[in-house]
Amino acid sequence: MTSFGWKRKIGASVQRTAVSKFKTSTGVADSNDGDDDEVNEFLGMGEIDWLELSRVKKKSKVLQLEDNLAKSTRLKQEGTTLAEAERYWEAIKRWDEAIDLTPDDATIFEMKAQALMELCEVFPAVQTAEKAVSLDPRWWIAHQTLGRALLGLGEIQLAIRTFSKAIHLNPTEEELWLEDLKWAMDLKKQNEEKQIEIDSINSDSEKENIDETENDSIHLTKQTIRAR
Repeated sequence: MTSFGWKRKIGASVQRTAVSKFKTSTGVADSNDGDDDEVNEFLGMGEIDWLELSRVKKKSKVLQLEDNLAKSTRLKQEGTTLAEAERYWEAIKRWDEAIDLTPDDATIFEMKAQALMELCEVFPAVQTAEKAVSLDPRWWIAHQTLGRALLGLGEIQLAIRTFSKAIHLNPTEEELWLEDLKWAMDLKKQNEEKQIEIDSINSDSEKENIDETENDSIHLTKQTIRAR
């Protein structure tokens, strides 16, 4: 990337305007006096080094990103502590604040999805888990959490497919085989057995209705013959 700097003599009033705009754009205005010293360090004798100005501005943005990451990490840990104490709504509030600061952190969405499942907020849990998967498609835990949320929603076949993806990403994780996938397969089997039972009952009921209809028809025919 090509960069350039340009230096020229300017008046004091223009210099003050430049400093004011710099503070406003970087968010350092009225924060502390040390920032003024840093700005004044490259503003001297009525000169502005625009290359240096760009460097300091980029540095300010980097520091802001670092501050956001540190704050997000703190909020994430606070949410984890609250969730462990089963204070799920408070945990979700902390995680939402952390998401505002670091919206690309899949781990926050995954934990939030778990808390939503604990609160029986099944559909939001699925949406949140899907977000975690989209942010980190190769993270098997995100797929595992999404599979569990889908089971809560009654989407057994989708859950089986999602657990299978998690197993593909981490085939050595026994929990995925022995608990999650087995649980989903058992539910599928139970549903199939229930459906067979329901179909059998419906079939018997239809047969009884047919028999009753035939009997009524025979009875009516006999009455007609007698009437003649």
